[in-house]
This record gives sequence, structure tokens and C-alpha cells, in this order.
Amino acid sequence: MKKILTSIAVVLAMISMVACNCKTKSAAPTFVTDEYGVVERINPDEKCVYLVFTAHYSESDSGYFENFDGIVPVLNTLKEKDVKGSFFPTGVCFTVDRYQEPIQRIIDEGHYLSAHSFAHLLFVDESDPTRSLVTADSIRRDFARMEQELERFGLTKEQYCWLIPPYETYNQEAVDVMTELGYRLVNPTGGLLTGMDWTSPDTKIYHSTEMILDDLWQFESENTFNGVVLLIHAMNYPDRTDEDRPYNHLGEIIDRLREKGYTFKTMFDVIEAEKAAK
Repeated sequence: MKKILTSIAVVLAMISMVACNCKTKSAAPTFVTDEYGVVERINPDEKCVYLVFTAHYSESDSGYFENFDGIVPVLNTLKEKDVKGSFFPTGVCFTVDRYQEPIQRIIDEGHYLSAHSFAHLLFVDESDPTRSLVTADSIRRDFARMEQELERFGLTKEQYCWLIPPYETYNQEAVDVMTELGYRLVNPTGGLLTGMDWTSPDTKIYHSTEMILDDLWQFESENTFNGVVLLIHAMNYPDRTDEDRPYNHLGEIIDRLREKGYTFKTMFDVIEAEKAAK
């Protein structure tokens, strides 16, 4: 009888432990934000990197300067390396015939897909960010068009709620409007040069891919890449060779980060972690 009572007590204790574990909430993500509350790092104590890819299609020159032409090589590399990324093309990209299949691939292959505004609006004067260049109504109209394109691919606001502001530039007024529209804002981690691949070799501000990658590894050695939001353009800017496009070195970046012990997550992981913490 004593043994039976002891066994029952053990079983009840195990059930109690399972019940407690079921009720235990997961920790909510920790965010490092800028002065406007825009997220720049996610879980900075975690050895994890968030790869983000932005693009725009310049209609005025039929995509000569800005385009989404790097999307297929990027997707192929991510598939080969078994890594998921987060994609933020502008809404204009969704209207271009040659990007229809790659955009569907982003969804089908389990990557995160949102946008970067519709027409790549420049919200503020870059020399004086306090000076707005567009009205709140202009942002609302632009985002309405962007949402139409996202939803044409079957996405819901709950899925595409995280957004990278166009040009990664904004002020409090623009942030307030985007937040009012229901968006969570994330921006590439500051201090990295990967967004400088638009510069041409014949200009004084030119940054070669070699320079960009050297800076990337220098940044990692001095600051770590814990929680870094790493921007890589999925774009073919003119006057650069294929070797001089950072996205063509994506495989090397992934391999080296893995060697250093990093893993990779997307904004889907952030959404799920926030749900689990509720």
C-alpha cells in the first residue's frame, strides 16, 4: 500500500510539473531601438543574425538603376545553405512581370515577405531629417497600394506587419504614421556598409564589395553580430561587375558566420516569439 501511495504521489507530481511548464510563458524578444523606437537589433544576447533583403524597381528607366534582379541568385543561395531570410521589396516590384515567380518562391520557400513602401518614398530631407518631404496622407495612400500588392499574393497584415522604411530614413512624424497604420518597424543595424553597393566605381563615394566585406568582418570582431539586422540589396546596380555585388558573396557570408557560431532567423521568428510570450 505504501508503494502504491508513493507511486500515485510521483505521478501527481509529474502531472503538476507538466501543467506548470504548459503555463510558463516564453520570453518576449528583446529589442535595441533608435531614437524613434525603430528596431535595430533583436535579442542582442543571442548569437543570431537576421538577413534582410530590400529592393526597388525604378520605373522611369525600366529598372536600369534600381531593380530586383538579384532575387533569384539570392533565393538559390539561401536554398543551398538552408537559411531563411526576410524580404522587403517595394510594391512596384510586385507589379513587374519578371518578378512574379521569384516573389512566389519567397513565400513557397518559407521566407518572410513584407515591403518597403510602394513607390520608395523619401520621407525626409536627408540633410535635415526634421523636415518632412511627404504628407501623412501621401504615406497612407502609398501604403494602401503596397498592401494591395502584398494581399494579391495571399498575405495578411498579421504576416507582413514588420516593415523596413523606404531609404531606411525617417523622422518621428513618418514613424508615427506607419505605426498608426499598424506596422512594426525594423531597420538594418547601423554602422555597416552593405547598403553602399549602389555606388559606382567612377565616383568618390564608391565602396567596392571588398571594402564592404572587410568592414563587415571588422564590425563583427569589434561589436559581435548578436541580433544584427544585416541588409543585403537583391539588386543589380549599374557599372558593377557580378563579382562586385555583395549578394553574390552571400554564401561566403553565411558560411563564415556559421563557422563563428551564428544561426539565422527571420521576422517570422520574432512574430512567433511575441505570440508565445503572451
